[in-house]
Amino acid sequence: MTWTGTLSKLDLGPGVWVLETDDGERIALYGEVPSALSGQRVRVKGREVEAMGIAMVGNTAIHVQSVTSA
Repeated sequence: MTWTGTLSKLDLGPGVWVLETDDGERIALYGEVPSALSGQRVRVKGREVEAMGIAMVGNTAIHVQSVTSA
């Protein structure tokens, strides 16, 4: 599945990557995320997973397969 939005990193604990979609949904990202894309509009490919973490950024979490500029 693919999601598009703005990438940011929250400074909670070790830090957590978050994708904010155009409709305002905040999605926690797990896996390899290129820090050079922070603050940019990106396209994330991955699969939705059930995850609990300290971020509590939304109802959706994604195990990242790839992150590219949108």
